[in-house]
Amino acid sequence: MSRAVGIDLGTTNSVVSVLEGGEPTVIANAEGARTTPSIVAFAKNGEVLVGEVAKRQAVTNADRTIRSVKRQMGTTWTVDIDGKKYTPQEISARVLQKLKRDAEAYLGEPVTETVITDPAYFNDAERQATKEAGEIAGLNVLRIINEPTAAALAYGLDKKKGDHTILIFDLGGGTFDVSLL
Repeated sequence: MSRAVGIDLGTTNSVVSVLEGGEPTVIANAEGARTTPSIVAFAKNGEVLVGEVAKRQAVTNADRTIRSVKRQMGTTWTVDIDGKKYTPQEISARVLQKLKRDAEAYLGEPVTETVITDPAYFNDAERQATKEAGEIAGLNVLRIINEPTAAALAYGLDKKKGDHTILIFDLGGGTFDVSLL
């Protein structure tokens, strides 16, 4: 059985991590960075570019480069590329596939299971769309977890003894969430 990875599918950047020795470890992508731009581009030669390579060519291929698709999750929005309509789930799946490949390269084993984060304000349709993106990417989505909750878990705040009131600030590239846990 493969280990599950945690994925923060962000508006601007995404991150994949795994538990090693009970501690979360962020997995560097193929380019050596700990974050991957949540950008997908369709090159004119038919190649699909994801992450940093998609970001680098965005200026010269703007009409075929999709960014911030997370804002469209759970809607009927589509983008037309060469006569094919892509949903937010399909675009997000490309980002998830890259994160999956990077995790597999790091771990040296197949990655089939994940937990994905969503903003606390996401509704059921947005959460379902995120789950569908994971499934399209070939992942079994074990759970969709609120980003502030994931942040609290990453800092080990669930292991503190006694009752605590915790204020979480999540300043992302496209959102700013504040949650009281």
